[in-house]
Amino acid sequence: MTGIKALLVPAFALGCVLAPCGAVAQQASDTARPSYDGSDSPNAPKRIYIDQDCRIEPDPAHPLPGKKLRPFSDSNICHLESVAQSNHIEERIAGDELYRSRIYIAEQEYVLQNITDGQVMFIVQHAVSPDWTVDSDPLPLSTEGNIAVFPVYADPGQIVRLHVGLRHTQPLKTKFIGAKSSAPQGTTGN
Repeated sequence: MTGIKALLVPAFALGCVLAPCGAVAQQASDTARPSYDGSDSPNAPKRIYIDQDCRIEPDPAHPLPGKKLRPFSDSNICHLESVAQSNHIEERIAGDELYRSRIYIAEQEYVLQNITDGQVMFIVQHAVSPDWTVDSDPLPLSTEGNIAVFPVYADPGQIVRLHVGLRHTQPLKTKFIGAKSSAPQGTTGN
């Protein structure tokens, strides 16, 4: 072949001429591919870990060798508002018994600000004491041991709020409420 017809030879055929065809597409078959969660993707949001005191925690997936990282506070990134504790009595009647419980509520609101130039995922980790339950909207994405995990996304410069409420119920003594006897005939109830 000469001229233009010689240039129309497929490129893959040239690869087999220059190197043996069996060696072109060989990979090591014994190396296992690690699982991928997307966190190292250039488009994945940066993760910032926040504890219940609004401190920024070091990334547990990427520790620095030889250094012990400690949490630190930055009120530009996270601060708490509306920190409150309260309690009240709840009552319900079932049959001829009055069930009473003292309810304790602890709540706080995280104010989170993305000061980076890309999207951020704040991972708020709020400790939940034994016998307490999370009573907030939204509910945590997961609970790892006694830590409730709330993911919160924020665009560059955006300020977002997360309300976290906890509830503890302490049952009180049940009371018997029998039917009241009616007044004797001929008398008024006044």
